[in-house]
Amino acid sequence: MEQMKKTETILYGGAFNPPTLAHTQILQACVEYARPRGADVWVMPSGNRLDKVIPLTRERRLAYVAAMLEDVYSEGVRTDIITTELDRPVAVETYDTAIELEAAFPDRQMTWVFGADSTETMASWKQGDWLLENLNKLVIEREGSRINPLAKRAITLSVTTPRISSTEVRRRLTVGESVKELVSEGVGELLSH
Repeated sequence: MEQMKKTETILYGGAFNPPTLAHTQILQACVEYARPRGADVWVMPSGNRLDKVIPLTRERRLAYVAAMLEDVYSEGVRTDIITTELDRPVAVETYDTAIELEAAFPDRQMTWVFGADSTETMASWKQGDWLLENLNKLVIEREGSRINPLAKRAITLSVTTPRISSTEVRRRLTVGESVKELVSEGVGELLSH
C-alpha cells in the first residue's frame, strides 16, 4: 500500500504578548521558507506554562496574532492560527502538544520553529531528549546562542531581526512611550486601541 504524502506544516509558536517586529519578521521568513515547499504555516499562541502565565484574554491574544498575520505577505501560502495550546486547561508542555498534534493531524508533517536558545535548554524540558531527537526543527539563530548539537532534524533559518522584546513593548505602553518602531503596523494599530 502506498503511503500518503503528508502536508508539511511550519508551526510557529510563542507568547506573542504582544508580537514584536522581530516576531513578524520571523513569521515572514517562515512563509518565504514554506512557499517553494508547498507548505502551510500555522501560528500557535502558547498557553500558560509552569514558568510563565500570560495575563490576557483569549480574544486579545488571538487578535494580536491575527494582526501579525495581516502584516505578513503570504500570497501562495496557506496560513492559519491554531489554538491547541491556548485552549489547554493545564500547563503547556511542548511534548504534550507534539503528541496531540500528531494524533489530531496524521496527514501533516509538523516542522517546529525554535530559537537556537530553546534548543540549548530543550534537554531539560518534559521528554526533552525525545524532542531533540524526533521533532523537525526550523531553528532561528540567536546572538549568544548556538544550536544544540543534539538537535536532530534541525535546519537553520537565517533571519536578521532587531533586538527587541515583548517585555520592552509592554514597558513602553505602561509609561506612555511610543512603540511604533517595535511592532508591525497592524499590531501597532491594535495596541493603540
